[in-house]
Amino acid sequence: MRLSFSIFLLTLIFFTSQPVQAQSKDTVKIMSYNVLSYRNFTSYCTSSNNSTSTKENALEIIIDYTLPDILAVCEMGSSPNGINAFHLMNNALNKNGRSYFQMANYTVTGNSSLTNMLYFNSNKFGLIAQNQITHSINNVQLVRLIDEYILYYKDSNLAQHRDTTYFHFLVAHLKAGNTGGDRTERGLATEAVMAYLDTINATGNYFIMGDFNLYAPNEPAFLDLIAYNPDPSLNFQDPVNRIGNWSNNSSYADVHTQSTRTSGGCGSSGGMDDRFDFILCSDEVINNSDKVRYIPNTYWALGQDGNRFNGNINSPTNNSVPNYVANALYDMSDHLPVLMDLEVTLPATNGIEVMNNNMEVYFNNPIQNTLVINFKSSLNAIKSIEILDFSGKVVHRVEQDLKQGISVDFSGKQKGVYFLKINKQNGSKHIDKLIKI
Repeated sequence: MRLSFSIFLLTLIFFTSQPVQAQSKDTVKIMSYNVLSYRNFTSYCTSSNNSTSTKENALEIIIDYTLPDILAVCEMGSSPNGINAFHLMNNALNKNGRSYFQMANYTVTGNSSLTNMLYFNSNKFGLIAQNQITHSINNVQLVRLIDEYILYYKDSNLAQHRDTTYFHFLVAHLKAGNTGGDRTERGLATEAVMAYLDTINATGNYFIMGDFNLYAPNEPAFLDLIAYNPDPSLNFQDPVNRIGNWSNNSSYADVHTQSTRTSGGCGSSGGMDDRFDFILCSDEVINNSDKVRYIPNTYWALGQDGNRFNGNINSPTNNSVPNYVANALYDMSDHLPVLMDLEVTLPATNGIEVMNNNMEVYFNNPIQNTLVINFKSSLNAIKSIEILDFSGKVVHRVEQDLKQGISVDFSGKQKGVYFLKINKQNGSKHIDKLIKI
């Protein structure tokens, strides 16, 4: 069902796109961050050495400095109804004049004490759907689930050209440790990711990000992601192409992401000597084949100046960021956040919402609370009108009493992409895309 609908969607977008008159561009910044047992207290991470207020103040400083549009986090403490995720958003993200950050829906693996979350700039992005990868290909529950968040870019001209730009963010916190069993668990998780992408014939702008806990590039978990033999077109790419024996190797000091401190506090010590945190992206992003392009030389572990091998992030003086940011990185987590910039190319058009089917059907798009549909042709030709959600489920249907103007209440519907389907008496159909904002 998922595959069939994906094919339908691509066909729809192709045939309903309007002539392009010009193109506009925007830059978006994405960040991945292990927030070190945020609001999850244990015998070794306590309210004293992993203070919630200290972490929130530190993250506020980091967000002020970087201003990401997408923030993927892992190692957040699980909580009833995801209240910890709300605390992070309200106490660190939506501060200092910001109110645009929204969060995805809360998920958690079984009784796990840790979970993932995705936050996004709602001025630029809307959340369409979420999926979770919870089991291996042999149906064994993963140590921690992997979340997929599907977002669309809020192009101001989307209502005219209807050529939506989609982003797929897979957020993973793979099993920690360097035993054979730990490596096996990591491999089971990435194997499940690639099998999932293979099953849905994934194409487009995909990112997998998070704390992978990888000690070497020849681990099965990493090879699954970058050298997927069943279908190499699904391979993820390292934007900085720094693949090598990075663990405890000064030659890779520029990409090390853990640890921010040599001793003390909660989390790992020993200084910067591991590359655990990644943002990998699909070929489409590297090759700019689907309206989204990685901007070269923007991938960075924040505060990593290449001079931190086995040392602290804030001492000696770190000239790559201001002192107060280096101190915030030290206080916030034993991991560094990883960032990269993307260029989004968007077609700009002029036009009105008219279905190209000689029926002259007019409707408002995007939609806030009410969809209003008007006809300027014979209603005898129309059998029914359907509204479908992104999964293809019919959420509203009108078969009788079709009037010159029809109103559909959208106030209770979730934001995202919907489809307007016109069924004609002669059996033909026409479908167009709607955006609820």
